[in-house]
Amino acid sequence: MKTKGILLASMLALTPLVAAEKSLQQQIDELNDRVDSNELQATLNKVKFGLDFNASMNNFFIDNNGTSSTQANKWLMGLYLNMNADVTKYAKFTGRLAMTKAFGDLSWMPSASYVTSLDAGKGVAGGSAVYVERAYVDLFLGNYWALTVGRLPGTEGPGYNLRNGAARMSTYPALLVNALGDGGVVTFKPYTDAALRVGFAKVYQPLYLNLNSGAGNIFNEAGGNGQADMNLMFVAYETPFLPKSAGKSLLMLSYMYISNYSIPPTLAGLVPNPEGAAQVGNTLLGSADGKNIGDLQYANIHLENFNLAGSGFNWFASFTWANGTNSHNASNMPNMLPQVALFNGQGSYALHIGARYDFGSHFKLGYEYFHGSKNWYAFSRVSANDPLNIRNTRGDVHDVYAIFQLDTFQFFRLSYTYLHRDYGLANTYGATATADITTQNLSAAYILRF
Repeated sequence: MKTKGILLASMLALTPLVAAEKSLQQQIDELNDRVDSNELQATLNKVKFGLDFNASMNNFFIDNNGTSSTQANKWLMGLYLNMNADVTKYAKFTGRLAMTKAFGDLSWMPSASYVTSLDAGKGVAGGSAVYVERAYVDLFLGNYWALTVGRLPGTEGPGYNLRNGAARMSTYPALLVNALGDGGVVTFKPYTDAALRVGFAKVYQPLYLNLNSGAGNIFNEAGGNGQADMNLMFVAYETPFLPKSAGKSLLMLSYMYISNYSIPPTLAGLVPNPEGAAQVGNTLLGSADGKNIGDLQYANIHLENFNLAGSGFNWFASFTWANGTNSHNASNMPNMLPQVALFNGQGSYALHIGARYDFGSHFKLGYEYFHGSKNWYAFSRVSANDPLNIRNTRGDVHDVYAIFQLDTFQFFRLSYTYLHRDYGLANTYGATATADITTQNLSAAYILRF
């Protein structure tokens, strides 16, 4: 009995200690939750978010070698989530997630839409998939040097943004490249307004196509894929070319060299027979084999000027010369007529000019003209803002547009585009047959950006 009393007294004595311990643990858990919350909030505060939204209605009127058709009330949309973070004094992250699709397209990705490197990832047939348009880190190495690594800012560059009422989104002129690309760039800025850039990118060849990817495997332990990686090298210099009193100006000189340019033979439009895709020299390719078909080089000069002498007049002019070298004599299958060369060694060029006058803050009127020569091929992508991909036209394009600015964040755009193809649409730097195709597009778009 005495022992039971002692045990009961001991338990009563320990009860406050147990309660205190539980209370202390609860306080520690609450403190940890607050610390986790603060760390999460600090991380989110470091990343600044922005959003672009685009919805457009298009009406296409087509005359294809004398056969007319009307394709009206076609809707497209684009959604873009922008991210920026000053990680440290010497490191900055920039990212962009995107989705571009047609209204009513609920698929993750249509089975016919191979995502190939040269197609720049997505077009309006991209389905509802969200993809990485850019994701790169700028490392500042002292006062004059910077290293950029990741998915580079290669879309919506100079020559693209005037019509879309947007700031410059890409380092490179749109007529040189308007596509997705991964690589590294070294920038030298000896003084504030000029920069010299040298870059390198790996573009892996499309080895094994499937429904979701055209890039395939970059490494195979079984060995023997026998294909070299496609490499892209470029150098670019930019500087203002007008005095500051004349408004913001930009002169860019760029050169790009692509070695081991390759294609997936089953890419839509290249080959009518999916079982035997193409021929390189005397070698017949299987449908799963991607092959090098030559090398490419591009040179571009781009000039632009905003708000000329405070007048509200804006303009740009861009010219690119291109040439194919080291052709591997690629063509479609020998039993198919007519024979079509998938790559040629002839030169080509393109010219793109545009002007816009701003009537105050709420109304802007603009015009653009594009011409692409017989063999011209652009590293450009379809988008909700450019469903016809005018930069890949072998012929002439005229575009007139009016922007109705509601406020700082949103505007409506009405546009009329007249496109005439003298030669068929090119899927590679190869020959296409002569054509007489006219496409007109009457479009209305709403754009929100904040």
